[in-house]
Amino acid sequence: MEANIVKSVAFVVPIAGLAFLMAVGEPVEDQRCPGSLAFEKSRQLVEQHPDIVDVDWGNFRWIADCRFSMGGNADINTENGLDRRDFELVVAFDPQLRRWQQVSFSISQ
Repeated sequence: MEANIVKSVAFVVPIAGLAFLMAVGEPVEDQRCPGSLAFEKSRQLVEQHPDIVDVDWGNFRWIADCRFSMGGNADINTENGLDRRDFELVVAFDPQLRRWQQVSFSISQ
């Protein structure tokens, strides 16, 4: 009987430990400000500008300290029709509000 208890404990303890690690997880530095969420927030912010009709997404890069930059070309609705211009958007994670915020948005003239 004791052998069965030892076998059961030897089987259950590692599985319980694995389940605990999966639930709690090991803190990873990149999880604090994942690029995929920054990319999606950047897309949302660009699409909120009413004069932008279409966007050709360019490079998306990490700057530093949870700051990401996205660039590309935007078709902008003007008085003379559509005008294609370069743009750059910088987003950063605000730890106090726990959300992504627009830091800067510039469109070439």
